[in-house]
Parts: sequence; structure tokens; C-alpha cells
Amino acid sequence: MWRIPMAERYFKRYRMKFDCRRFSLPEPRLPQGFRWVPWSEELLEAHAYVKADCFRGEIDSTLFPCLANLAGCRKLMSDIAYQSNFLPRATWLIEDTTAAPGKHRYSHYCGTIQGMSRAFRVGAIQNVGITRDYRGQGLGKSLVARSLIGFAESGVQRVFLDVTAANVQAVALYERLGFRIESLSYQTVKLPESLSPALLARNVPPAIPS
Repeated sequence: MWRIPMAERYFKRYRMKFDCRRFSLPEPRLPQGFRWVPWSEELLEAHAYVKADCFRGEIDSTLFPCLANLAGCRKLMSDIAYQSNFLPRATWLIEDTTAAPGKHRYSHYCGTIQGMSRAFRVGAIQNVGITRDYRGQGLGKSLVARSLIGFAESGVQRVFLDVTAANVQAVALYERLGFRIESLSYQTVKLPESLSPALLARNVPPAIPS
């Protein structure tokens, strides 16, 4: 049986830090017609649906296969939400209140973010995403800002997140908010030899718009 030649590829990942003691927390604003939806257990499936819609076909779904489909995102959301260090105050959906009924009951939700505590006064942002049709409206920036306020309200002083370096728009957005690169690492993944990380990055839009 003929097999596609595979090779290990390395993707650079940044760990970025926001210091709530040094940076003023930006006021999160949403355009008219959008609203914040705080966490409730009944919305776990909605978070999973939006997460899957955001990351399907993206760089991060190659690095983390659980992001590539709804089943994987549903399990990931369950793993996040049922841990003792889950932070509901830092977990949000964005809803388009003007959206026409779609094919799915959760299609009017267009942004998702989750927060967790990692250590004393330390938190971590999980899987920020804005669906494709809603990018370019500043929703990603507002979503991260809303989560940061939730962290601060929970007593967290430092917030970390991890981002793929090839997602340059997301990196730039985080830097504008006040995040700074703390460290870097490399994620290894097997890809067809004909598909380089650079080519993948050029052909895949970022999950978080500027």
C-alpha cells in the first residue's frame, strides 16, 4: 500500500503573560447587536460548538487534534469546566442578538473564551476563538479584555496564554492588550513532507482577528 511520506515539523509557540498589577485593564466593548453571555453549565455545548467552528482547519487544530471537530471540543470543554480550578468569571461567550436562525441552535454565538487558575494568583486563558464570519470587528480584543477583568475579579494577578507564533495577528492583538512574551517552546507534529509549516500558515486564517 502506498503511503504519503511524513516528516516531523516544528511549530514555534509563545507563552505570553499579562500582569494585572502593571497594566490597566481595558474596557471591553462590543458593537451594537452583540452581548456578553456569562458561563453556566447549560452552555457547555455552546462553547464546544463555537470552539469547533473557530478552530476547524486552523493551525492549532493540526497541533491539537481535539480542536479539529465537535466531539473533541466537547470533551475538551468538559475537561476544562469540571476541574476545580475552572474560573467561570473569566469564561464568556459572545452572542449576535441580530443573527437569523441558522442550521445549528448555537449558530448565533460567535466567540468563546475560558479561564482557569494555575497557581496562587496565577491564571491561564484557554482557546480564544472568533468564528470566521465575525472576524475583523474587534470582537477578539474585547473577548480577551472581558476575560482579563474576570481574572482580576477572581484575585488573579498574572494571566498566561499560549499562542502559535505563525498566528501573527493573534500575537499582535495580545501585545496591544499588554501581554508580553515570557518564553517559547516548539510543538512537534507529523505532516506530509510536501506540506511545510510556512505553507500551512499562509493558507490558514487565524482564529483571532486583529
